Amino acid sequence: MSDLPAKARSGPLNLRQIEVFHAIMVTGSLSAAGRLLHVTQPAISRVLASIELRLGYALFERFKGRLHPTQEARKLFQEVESIQAGVNRLNDMAAGLAGHGPGVVSVVSSPSFGEWLIPAATARFCARKPGVRIRYRPLGMDALLPQLLLGHADIAISTFRPEHPNVVTSELAQGEIVCVLPAGHRLAREKVIEPAMLAGEMLVGYGRDTPLGETLFRGWAGMGLESDPAIEVRSSQTACSFVRQGVGVALVDSYGLSDALVHGMVVRRVEPAIALSVHVSHSRTEPPPSVAKAFLNQFAHVVKKEMPAMTRAIIDRS
Repeated sequence: MSDLPAKARSGPLNLRQIEVFHAIMVTGSLSAAGRLLHVTQPAISRVLASIELRLGYALFERFKGRLHPTQEARKLFQEVESIQAGVNRLNDMAAGLAGHGPGVVSVVSSPSFGEWLIPAATARFCARKPGVRIRYRPLGMDALLPQLLLGHADIAISTFRPEHPNVVTSELAQGEIVCVLPAGHRLAREKVIEPAMLAGEMLVGYGRDTPLGETLFRGWAGMGLESDPAIEVRSSQTACSFVRQGVGVALVDSYGLSDALVHGMVVRRVEPAIALSVHVSHSRTEPPPSVAKAFLNQFAHVVKKEMPAMTRAIIDRS
């Protein structure tokens, strides 16, 4: 830690100081931070000096005219990012409540939903409500809950049901697990794939710490079969990329099926079918605003009406 020679003043940082520190970390220089915040570089320098004086240690080292964040600065930045995100959400909400904007919808989901379901729902929603801003982030299951609990997301859409007392979850619809095969594979002529048919195949699959991995493990264990993958990945999209290169076969969820994703491959249904649900969650203490509920209604329509038709069409064409 680099101590400053001046005596530190005790007390918390104010929001302006946090904003300036965040801007410097994001942009990498005092001048760029000034342009971002529409103030002069000397003004940024004065605020930075006041931050370091209050903390009692330096946040940046100057080397060849460039700023390099210290270890302390990097640790602080991890916390400051969530604070800044909260400030941005507050400003968006305030603008919406004042009638200065149509509102913002913040959505997080398991990656498969970002392949086409959420983009399709967004296109239809924005056509009906022009001007509404959408903030979307595809995340792993372990990151979805914190986004809801910290107030960074209005709704979360997932394949696995989150379990937390402060989260309300409902089942929206059911999808299915399908088998993706390279074109010309020996099983491509089969109409339905049974687990026993995959014996001896190089299976591209998922760890048990993923929703799909746990679902497949439980489904196959009930049939006395093993689902240990030869190649372990984290998402259906990545699994399809391996299959496209002729590396094995994969079991994927139907949520992400699109013509572009499975181009040049064969898709077959799996029997016995393994249930896979669409779950929608929101914070119990902070229910989603009306504009987020409107987005959810549009997403529900796409999932219930368009997803089954898309799945059938892809299977029939392949």
